[in-house]
Amino acid sequence: MIRSILVALAEAPGGLGAKNYAFWLAKKEGSHVHAIAVVDITAFEVPMIGTPDGFMPSVVPHSFRESQSLMDEMNARCRERLDQFAEQCASRNISCSTETKTGIPAEVISQGAVAHDIVVVSRTGYNPTANTRETIDSLVAPLIRNSVRPVLVAGTEFQEENEIRNILVAYDGSAHSARALLIAAELAARPGINLTLVTVVPSEDSGMEILAPAEAFLAHHGVTPRKQVEVSSKPATVISTLVASDNVDLLIMGAYGHSPIREVLFGSTTERILSHCSANVILQS
Repeated sequence: MIRSILVALAEAPGGLGAKNYAFWLAKKEGSHVHAIAVVDITAFEVPMIGTPDGFMPSVVPHSFRESQSLMDEMNARCRERLDQFAEQCASRNISCSTETKTGIPAEVISQGAVAHDIVVVSRTGYNPTANTRETIDSLVAPLIRNSVRPVLVAGTEFQEENEIRNILVAYDGSAHSARALLIAAELAARPGINLTLVTVVPSEDSGMEILAPAEAFLAHHGVTPRKQVEVSSKPATVISTLVASDNVDLLIMGAYGHSPIREVLFGSTTERILSHCSANVILQS
């Protein structure tokens, strides 16, 4: 059971998807919602171009007066977002608490995630200096990489009144995708939910073998999935196409594949899916 949800509040309008999903999930599961807004300490550094001799630092801090003014402004904006969120929870009879923290956002949120069952974040809205054309905030990758709890990256078009009917679980046999089965079983156990278990592999035979233990795990939790094997060498393309063509409401998958170095910094398949898929995606590291 999802008893507690940690939602990282982003600046409007980017934060709308995460708030809508947190409201929806809290009402469905009867969960408590803890909202956090982070004052990013990197905002207090000014980029500098170093001198050829290398003695000039790449960043320098603001003056004390500038830093205090900026700190006050950022704290006020965080408090405003949190107060508004608390009012919205109260109007929906959702149990809620709020918190402002100062630090590096991904680190602060991943540390706080230990106390909760799931983290909900928006795709954008955490970095005020980001390019408006960016589809995924720079916060998302390090948060997924460091969080011990599943991270839901909310879809851009998710509305609070929407329903989750069709869940797609992308399973490749890795430890990360195996851990993701627990949240899949939790969410798919409700009546009226259809769950499809898919794997993307070079051959049909190996696909059925990979899916067997995942199917057994879900069955032990009262969930009977539809199995689907896709023969391809491009999992990101296949999964994104399935999400779009099969009216998938929620995609659940491991954040990384089998690579021992966790696909360097961020799973290549995961990164492509987040960049090209507008659905809600739960990722488990």
